[in-house]
Amino acid sequence: MSEKGMGRRDFLKAAALSGVTLGAAGMLAGCAPKEQEGAAPSGAVAGGDVAWDKEANVVVVGSGTGAFAALAAKKLGAESVVLLEKGNMWGGTAATSGGGMAIPLTDVAKAAGVEDSMEEVLEYFKNASEGRANPAVLESFATNGNDFLNWLLETTGWQCNPSPLFGDYYEPLAGWKPMGRGSLGFAKGETPITAAEMWTDLQAALEEAGVEIMMETPATQLVTDSTGAVVGVKATSGKDEVAVKADAVILATGGFDHDDEMRAKHMPFKILATNAALTNTGDGHKMGMAIGADVSFMDSCWGAPAILTTGQDPHELIESGTIAQEIAGTDWAMYRGLPGAVVVNRKGHRIGNEATAYDSFFRAFSYYDNGEMEHLNIPSFLVCDAACWNTYSMPGHTVGSMDGGFFDETYGGGEDGGEVPAWFVQADTLEELAEKLGIDPAGLAAEIAAFNENAEKGVDPVYHRGEKHLDVYTSGVMAGSRTDLANPVLAPLATPPFYGAVYVPGTCGTGGGLTINENAQVMSAFGEPIPGLYAAGNCSSGVSGGRYVHGGISIGSGAVMGWIAVHHALGL
Repeated sequence: MSEKGMGRRDFLKAAALSGVTLGAAGMLAGCAPKEQEGAAPSGAVAGGDVAWDKEANVVVVGSGTGAFAALAAKKLGAESVVLLEKGNMWGGTAATSGGGMAIPLTDVAKAAGVEDSMEEVLEYFKNASEGRANPAVLESFATNGNDFLNWLLETTGWQCNPSPLFGDYYEPLAGWKPMGRGSLGFAKGETPITAAEMWTDLQAALEEAGVEIMMETPATQLVTDSTGAVVGVKATSGKDEVAVKADAVILATGGFDHDDEMRAKHMPFKILATNAALTNTGDGHKMGMAIGADVSFMDSCWGAPAILTTGQDPHELIESGTIAQEIAGTDWAMYRGLPGAVVVNRKGHRIGNEATAYDSFFRAFSYYDNGEMEHLNIPSFLVCDAACWNTYSMPGHTVGSMDGGFFDETYGGGEDGGEVPAWFVQADTLEELAEKLGIDPAGLAAEIAAFNENAEKGVDPVYHRGEKHLDVYTSGVMAGSRTDLANPVLAPLATPPFYGAVYVPGTCGTGGGLTINENAQVMSAFGEPIPGLYAAGNCSSGVSGGRYVHGGISIGSGAVMGWIAVHHALGL
């Protein structure tokens, strides 16, 4: 500050740190908008003006990856921990996920023979994020991840093994590893456990440890003191307001998947499907920004392409900017890379390597045709032939025993492909299929003819499908590791009838949020930590620069950064 007085930057900085927002400044001028009933989370209130209903050492907001933070806080010495969950579904999006974690440099990976180093981890994340990942945050995550995982296994009694099928998603970037960092799967003894089972166990452990869990209690405001430090949080429980005083508040509220306004503002193109919990409306983002927090990577999400099953006109959905459907489970990742299937745009052209990871394939939707002046690949179309249809299960279409796998052991399967779900179109020729779906018939016929010629040889000179570890050991294994094909993920689309469905960009979570440092502290817009406030998971900037670098990175990074937040908050 100069001797002549406080400048504009200094005034704004002081205002942010004291909990005075622009909205609050408007109130002083008598021009603030009236608060609506059921309004979204708003700015902070001064701690001295609050009648506290509860007090806790640590308050965690959100029961997804926040459950790990709450359990760690109680087990590591906090006398009182309160967990606020907005919805009536315990575990949020995390409890409906695949349940894997991405954590590098673990003892379990080393025991499985994985050779890795901090240098390789930093190199891969830097390359996969196109240089956006914060090195300090990433190194903190990689340094502390093994301690967290060992503590978790000891605390819960779970076992953990790295999956040999799921490597880093951005192959062949420097630092890439075929296994060991991502999709760490959990089990009880010899029996694998689902995410739902994991979160059931976590809830029981929290209750046993004495953590107070408040369901259907959405947080609405952060409370700050005169210095700008966060000293508590306001929430609503039924018709009552609850104010909880806290030494530390850890936000783990998930993304903004179901906030139409935030998606329109931050996403680079329209998102039409998601499997994120309905409660993911950016509450943590809004509360943090209201007190001057910085945000990062808000244009990012964890991409999950999906077949549109609602029957709605995709162009009308694009126009409205609304989410069309919820993606059930993780089925959306399986069928795109199966032999005999491709994904094309309305001109009939393939849009990428269909057998690659969901997030990297998702990025193909971003292509903007400056001749057509539109995102040419939204919507796209999944197309397959009868040999594929009769062999593999797809959404609404079951082949074989679901207990033994989702494919028939003999490529081409049975003679009867079964009932065709309403969201699929069937046709005797590719040209007829194209007409029904709104694809250029000549373009599709030419594209498939060229694809078929190469598929017979087991090659894809355009997108190199089937050449990467991930192609073969994920899509290939899902396809039954076919030894009858020249390439386990390539086969011609040659057997009529043909099937097609609208294929759209979906997500399993937004990937940007409140900017955090290596301690998981939320940073102000001026690059300083906001005392008492932490963030983890999809409401934070995360560790990977907004890229889904391997399976389970959202749960893995959220869990580890919550662990780091607890240690910093408790002075450990």
